Amino acid sequence: MSDGRKLLFWTSLGFTVCGLLIPLITDASGMQTYLNLASFILIYTIGAGLLTTITFWVYRLRAKPNSSWQAVALLPSKTMVVFMIGFGLFWYDFSGPRPHSFFSDYSYAYALPTLRKDGWSVGEAESEDIDTKVIKTIVERFVNDPKFKWQHSFILIKNNKVLVEEYFYGHTVNTLHDLRSANKSITSILVGIALQQGFISSANDPISIYLPEYGELFAGAPRKAAITIEHMLTMQSGLDANDWDRSSPGNENRVYQSEGDWIHKLFALQMINEPGTTFSYSSIGEIALRQAIVNASGMPLDEFAKKYLFEPLGINNYQWTHKLLNRNDVPYRIQLTSRDFAKLGQLYLNQGIWEGDQIVSSEWVKASTTKHATTTEKRLGFPGYGYFWWKHDFWVKEELFEGFQAQGNGGQFLFVFPKLNSIIVFTSRNFGNSRQINPLQITRDEIIPMLVAMRH
Repeated sequence: MSDGRKLLFWTSLGFTVCGLLIPLITDASGMQTYLNLASFILIYTIGAGLLTTITFWVYRLRAKPNSSWQAVALLPSKTMVVFMIGFGLFWYDFSGPRPHSFFSDYSYAYALPTLRKDGWSVGEAESEDIDTKVIKTIVERFVNDPKFKWQHSFILIKNNKVLVEEYFYGHTVNTLHDLRSANKSITSILVGIALQQGFISSANDPISIYLPEYGELFAGAPRKAAITIEHMLTMQSGLDANDWDRSSPGNENRVYQSEGDWIHKLFALQMINEPGTTFSYSSIGEIALRQAIVNASGMPLDEFAKKYLFEPLGINNYQWTHKLLNRNDVPYRIQLTSRDFAKLGQLYLNQGIWEGDQIVSSEWVKASTTKHATTTEKRLGFPGYGYFWWKHDFWVKEELFEGFQAQGNGGQFLFVFPKLNSIIVFTSRNFGNSRQINPLQITRDEIIPMLVAMRH
């Protein structure tokens, strides 16, 4: 075979390897697929070109001027094929959801959750009218179907008992999960506690009262001065801050990449709507409320949360992962275990009571889970929004089963259904991927119909 044919073969093989890397190490879809392919081919081409140049000069130094350019380029082409294969192996995710035979699908058998000293009772699924066939279908899908991969945990609680508890990809009952924007619902609880403890007078108070360090931004700006705590809780501040609009000057990604005081940047934005009139999702607005709690209570937020929420609920295994650059006393993201995440839902099912103690008022539970706004999230069907709690409608035939949930990017969900006295927790790592809404679809199409059918 001539050098030209060999070079053509190895170049074609290199491009083929680049194409195979797309499904193996990326989660791309649509236009992103072509962009990733172009990037891999560019890496291959530039690498082969640089190596060919080096090889050419090496040949010249060794007095081999008569070698054809195809012969010179052959070894670099082979080298880049090996490099791209190594690149793929380095980034390939070798982990699996659960061990099972390579030659057959995983088969699930229900097992009673383990009783632990964490405040939860456990029970057999069938004793609470849970159809284990439905559970089997869901769990096996998480393991066997690539469209449902990277699910980390699935917990189903009914009548204050953990009935189903499943973990995947090496995660366990003690694994901490990045809750992302589900943290907002924790902030809602903390605001309610601050009200109950007398640190905050009313949700109708102007937010400026509790952020005196930004007084100059509110002075002479009557619309900004009219922004209340409730407006912030319902994502209706009126400020030009929208995480779902990349062009918005208050988009979280723009703010996170900037230096300085993020809360100052938020309230320095223009008002584009009257407060309380228009939904606009703002993560920085939520962080501002955390800072307000710190100012009002005089306690770092981690200490406040520990004293008034986590210790009373027996939550000891957690980790704060992010803090404001200029305020170390204002952490804004926490990781919890799935069981402890579920405790927040049980607290609200119990109308703010945990083991006989009123952690947060029942009035706050009702107010924060009542619909105050309609979101602009088309993908999810424009659900309602309370005080940092989402409100989806779940219909079974002609009967409505209202619920509320905490949810975060990547597939973090805490569903609470008072009418069914049930809680469902999902955690996953499908960040920025369409699979992150799988738990919502499974809950709507399978779990709720199952819970309703089995109660009759």
